[in-house]
Amino acid sequence: MTAPLSISRIALLGGSFDPVHNGHLALATAAWQSGKFDAVWFVPAASSPFKIGRMNASAEERIDMLRLALNGCPAFDICLEDISRKGVSYTIDLIARLCKLHPNVRFTFLIGGDSLRTLAKWKRATDLVKCCDFETFGRSGIPLDADSIGFDPQTNRRLLKNYHPEFDCPVSSTQIRNAIAANAAIDGLVPPAVADYIRKHQLYSA
Repeated sequence: MTAPLSISRIALLGGSFDPVHNGHLALATAAWQSGKFDAVWFVPAASSPFKIGRMNASAEERIDMLRLALNGCPAFDICLEDISRKGVSYTIDLIARLCKLHPNVRFTFLIGGDSLRTLAKWKRATDLVKCCDFETFGRSGIPLDADSIGFDPQTNRRLLKNYHPEFDCPVSSTQIRNAIAANAAIDGLVPPAVADYIRKHQLYSA
């Protein structure tokens, strides 16, 4: 009788990472330190359905910044499955491809509280929450309860079991881009190597 293959637990942190910032790293670190996962994969989107035509840095630049940010973090890796296919990125399609490529992995998507509030509007959301777990981290000013999520009551309660309202790292890529355009400092918002890359390549300047 063949012994069953072990199941790995991988957390996925998706986003445009335009640019990657300390909030992304803090969220990934919190997930890793929970002890639930064997690794955290950062999944840059080719084109988010919510940001079509509004990417600022190129795919290559966003990947370069991710590599700089994750250097020295062996538990973190970059998954290029989404960005290599180009086109609009939908989570349900990404999960389907990853599950086919990695049949012995159970994937969990890491999202912020703002994303959980709109999750029911994502493409094939009902199917998505059945085939993938979600771990949600707090965002400033985004209260969450079972009535604010949008699925059936049982699914809402299940999703809230993996909600961490105590987490809060109020940094956004928009905030960073706006600061750069205004010639303001971004120290403490992105890793130093990423800040150097942005300056060297003159990204996000007005």
